[in-house]
Amino acid sequence: MFWLTTRKDFDKICQAPTPGDLYSYTQRSKCAEYNKFAAIPWHQLHDFTLIAPFIKIRFQETVSFEKLQQDLGVTDKETHVHRDEHLYDWRLYEDIDEANKILANESNFVDSFTDRKFYKIFTPLHWQKRTEKLLHLGGIFGSTRMNMVKPEHIELQQLISEILHYRLDTPLGKTVAGIVEHLGGKATFNGIHFRLRDLPFKKYAIDNLHAFERNMSIATGIEVPPLPPYDEYGILTSLPKAPPLPEDTVRLQPQHDLSQPPWVNLCQNVSPNFNDSMEHIGSRAIVYIATDHKDIRSENTRLLEWFDYFPCTLTLNDIPQELLEPLDQLSCMFNPSKSLKNYLIPLVDAMVVAHGRRIFTTPRSTFSKYIGELNEAWVLKEQGYTLASFYTY
Repeated sequence: MFWLTTRKDFDKICQAPTPGDLYSYTQRSKCAEYNKFAAIPWHQLHDFTLIAPFIKIRFQETVSFEKLQQDLGVTDKETHVHRDEHLYDWRLYEDIDEANKILANESNFVDSFTDRKFYKIFTPLHWQKRTEKLLHLGGIFGSTRMNMVKPEHIELQQLISEILHYRLDTPLGKTVAGIVEHLGGKATFNGIHFRLRDLPFKKYAIDNLHAFERNMSIATGIEVPPLPPYDEYGILTSLPKAPPLPEDTVRLQPQHDLSQPPWVNLCQNVSPNFNDSMEHIGSRAIVYIATDHKDIRSENTRLLEWFDYFPCTLTLNDIPQELLEPLDQLSCMFNPSKSLKNYLIPLVDAMVVAHGRRIFTTPRSTFSKYIGELNEAWVLKEQGYTLASFYTY
């Protein structure tokens, strides 16, 4: 990573190797990583001004542990490195009684897609006792990693969460605004974040698809089968069934101008006013699906049945390419000639769907959960709602 984040003439270095020149082939192996990597300054994604009075932040352009120590003027003896043994290796609890209770009950575990993983329990004192000047943690990623109880710490934690929402006043934000306008405007469409690419999500793809079909049907007034019975623990005894497939299906290809027939004759934007019901729109509702699948509309995908329920569905593949042009203003911070456009596409997709009126997200996906938070901040709260205001079936 040090080589990738140190400014140099990458365009010259990363040319095709020269036959007979061994060094050019050696250099080329490094360039393979460079072609998968790009960097953007934090401030182009998030606005840190609100948190500056509370937390001192130092941004490091060169990603190197040795460079960090050098810039801070600390030695190895003055540094403590905590290495996580697995994802979510530890959680911090400010409430000592809660920490002791979890340990006593041996409930310090999570059931992941593959197995049960136990995590360590830390309290603030664990870190406060360290005498080193630099504490280097593998990360504090995860919404359950830091468990605060003091009001001032909860407030600060919420502020940090808010500043980590993507900025909308940047070329990235302008790109998203253009696409949202193309779809009809903020909260005039419904959305799905459908994560499929990673193995665990592939396994549950059809179950999640049926859940999306059911929930979107309920939201737009389409009748669905009743829920299965609950067991003694209040858990459904089986997965809820999706609605029956429509008898007369329409395959509609999104067009460049959504205000023209045949799209406009069949498809309808939902009202951005949450006091107006969507339950009369049914399958005509415009839906945007953000996904890591290359093309869920292709004939060889198992997900094609979605379009039988909601033919007025668009994905990023259906968006006019000129709407992505603001991204051309952004380049890699280590190589100005390298465009960031392809690297930012997943963020565009996520930010667009977060502007939907009602969105449904993939269970157990951290990125999906974050998109839900963006939707709450950008859409729901403006009309006095939160994510907890809605129930999924």
